[in-house]
Amino acid sequence: MSSTDTKMIPLNFQTGINRERTRYSSKGHWYDGNRVRFRDGQPENIRGWAKKVNNQFHGIARAITSWASLEGSSYAAFATDQLLYIFSGGAIYDVTPIATSVNTSSTAPLCYSSTGSPKIVVDWVSQSPTLNTIDVAQNTFVIVSTAGGLSVGGVALDGTFRVSLPAVLDNSRYFKIITSTSAASNSSVIVTNATFQFLLNAGSQIQTEGLGYGTYLWDVARTTLGAGTGYGTPASVGTGFTVKPRNWTFTNWGEDLVATPRGGQIYIWQENNGVTTRSYAITSAPTENTLVIGSPLTQRLVACGTMGVTTSVFDPMLVRWCAAVDEGGYNEWIPAESNTANSQRLGDGSEIRGAVYSRNQILIWTDNSLHGMTPTGGDYIFTTVQIGTNCGLVGLHAAVEADGVAFWMSQKNFFMYDGTLRILPCAVRQYIFDDLNDCFYDKVYAGFNKEFTEVTWLYVAEGSNECDKYVSFNPVENWWSFGEAIWTTWEDKKLFNTILTTGSGSYLYDNEPEGVYTGDGAAITSFVETGDFDLDSAGNADSMIFVDRIVPDVALPQGGNIDLSLSFKRYPLSSSSTKGPFTITSATEKVSMRGRGRQASLKVERGSIANTRWKLGKVHVDMMADGPR
Repeated sequence: MSSTDTKMIPLNFQTGINRERTRYSSKGHWYDGNRVRFRDGQPENIRGWAKKVNNQFHGIARAITSWASLEGSSYAAFATDQLLYIFSGGAIYDVTPIATSVNTSSTAPLCYSSTGSPKIVVDWVSQSPTLNTIDVAQNTFVIVSTAGGLSVGGVALDGTFRVSLPAVLDNSRYFKIITSTSAASNSSVIVTNATFQFLLNAGSQIQTEGLGYGTYLWDVARTTLGAGTGYGTPASVGTGFTVKPRNWTFTNWGEDLVATPRGGQIYIWQENNGVTTRSYAITSAPTENTLVIGSPLTQRLVACGTMGVTTSVFDPMLVRWCAAVDEGGYNEWIPAESNTANSQRLGDGSEIRGAVYSRNQILIWTDNSLHGMTPTGGDYIFTTVQIGTNCGLVGLHAAVEADGVAFWMSQKNFFMYDGTLRILPCAVRQYIFDDLNDCFYDKVYAGFNKEFTEVTWLYVAEGSNECDKYVSFNPVENWWSFGEAIWTTWEDKKLFNTILTTGSGSYLYDNEPEGVYTGDGAAITSFVETGDFDLDSAGNADSMIFVDRIVPDVALPQGGNIDLSLSFKRYPLSSSSTKGPFTITSATEKVSMRGRGRQASLKVERGSIANTRWKLGKVHVDMMADGPR
């Protein structure tokens, strides 16, 4: 038998990845992949990433945005569980607000160093306010300024330091500051006439469960719950309340940045004060907020999940907005005859989860529903209507606006709203929701890639606690893809020449820069693989097919190579026999090989050269019938 007996047959596959079926019933589809997209129906690898700034920041970033000043300066802001940052002019600046500033007395505090340790113990004895009043948290930062450049054990005490709360010391009196150098000796010093500026308290990096006295069924009799439970006994795991990780929302007031940590105050960073100045609290605004969003048509700040006007009690379903600019703007939140500040409570849900601005209205999601908030004037300024139910949002950043359409992830579906609420038919839905770690729904981050018209959700996979996977949808060509990721946030290229992302390694990245197909210089995986397809195009299940040649069709614009494999099976549940991988370059005309089976699958992946850009065309194989056995 020779290749002259075989016939060249094209292999045709539909656009996108389909994982809603078995490998065999997915014939005619791509079944698996990593870091690929589809253009004009054909798969190609997506570009890589590179550090935008070589310096690491502190914590894991949870939110990012970009905007321009009136003079045309470009800014990006991102925030972590520890600090708030501004990126400008190629550098990152810490603009975290100062929560408490203390000028030390002549007798306190005391600082102790230990030989070889970078941690300095601070004894806050007799100092006012007390540590209990300051309520400093683990990983909070403090700026220390001493008179005359004081040091202890050879370590300078002037600078910005991260706080560590030692388990073996009384945290109502002691804390540690972590320095960049180790002490040369055991020593102590009284830090008199110094300033300690404690920044905004750091939040949790992961979701935790609050336990202990007062949580869950504290008043239920022991006979009901069983021995060891009930009044005076700490709640067990699974019965406490959830403490969500520190997250932020951003909006703009003109050229200024408005930043709100979930559950915290509203802060503003003023652009004309420069990048070396810190943000500060809007003291007249509600002090506990889930999120804050701007209403461009009315130039107001809208707090969602906030405190009541008269009761000052947090209401997770309350929406409240500030007065108009000429009535005091964000400095006036109390309704009066002289202003148009007001509030409204949403129904259908237990808490507000997120909001985006789209189609001249603010879309607000609860855990169960979607509402539209439109400026209409009148006593309430805004008219709010419920758009849908059973379509709630999973996390603060799980929705994105893209070209006038909102896309979001709900608990078990993807949705879109373009004036009509619709469930997105998803060819990878079960695969994604089975893979997703639902303990970390809150870390899901939605982004838009306008260059390729793709909506991407970053998510935490099962077994992980930070975003390490993504799923993408193209609403124009209607395809889905998925793969591995390192990003925790996403900001499309509005002002900067790349998508801005932050990684779990605490770096700011250029995502998909032109010509870059590596991950910060290192090789990264990209591949696409089909489901099992019948080799007999007539669908004769008894026919064995003999294949002796592959004719590749691939574009390699930057050189490099790909690896191509063809796997054969006798039956859908049989083990496969793989031929390859065969290295394909732009000079490869054909690959001679020998394979036999009823079904086959094709896999294409990046080859040995790291910075390879590839795009697959139409692959052909030479085949012929080879009998029923």
